[in-house]
Amino acid sequence: MTPQTSSASLLPCRWVNLVLVVVLAALAAIAILPAYLSGQWPWANSPQVAQIDQLRALQTAGLPLPGWQQTTVEPIPINRQTWTLVEYRADSPEAQSAPVQQFAVLLHPQPWHSNQPQLEWIDLVGAQKWRIESRRRLKVTSPQTGPVDARFLRAWGDRQSFAVVQWYALPSGGHPSPSHWFWANQWSQLTQRQLTPWVAVSLLLPMEPLGTMDAYQSLAENLTGLIQQQLTLIALN
Repeated sequence: MTPQTSSASLLPCRWVNLVLVVVLAALAAIAILPAYLSGQWPWANSPQVAQIDQLRALQTAGLPLPGWQQTTVEPIPINRQTWTLVEYRADSPEAQSAPVQQFAVLLHPQPWHSNQPQLEWIDLVGAQKWRIESRRRLKVTSPQTGPVDARFLRAWGDRQSFAVVQWYALPSGGHPSPSHWFWANQWSQLTQRQLTPWVAVSLLLPMEPLGTMDAYQSLAENLTGLIQQQLTLIALN
């Protein structure tokens, strides 16, 4: 025979359940009441990129770099995307002692809130008809901008060879893989309800056709840190 439980023994459990429901309802009311009074529901608006205006300004204004003078800022269409070509020349005694006196940077700032990085490096290689060799990683650490882990390679075509550095610039540093942005973006949505801004950067250092990558590595590291610092200062924060 199944033992029967008296109604008196069930009473404490019912009271416990009732108290839990009341407590949960009170917590929900405390969380929702401020939004109700202000009319700003947290789920009413999708997360956005707070820096979208600064990012779009890069397309026309370029990126100032201390010690270097901008000589060209122009849009370059590549595979239905608009990049900005910025060319520089040495404009200080320190820059004039560098291995190269002129270089170029291709920037693709995040065009709109919903745009995500999509390995733009493949588009560049195809559009420029580059042949790629001597791939390696370039790592730059800066307390002001966070670590940058970039692709460093030689790209050469019919008329010119370049030492190329490529990465996605983010507020916390840089990395060439979109997955690095993805996890940073998930965290910023969770903690700040904002999207993480990004800028695809391709630094082009003209080099001798048979030159060694080692001869350009120090300058590549310095310019990578400088570009990341300026992007963080002007567009990413």
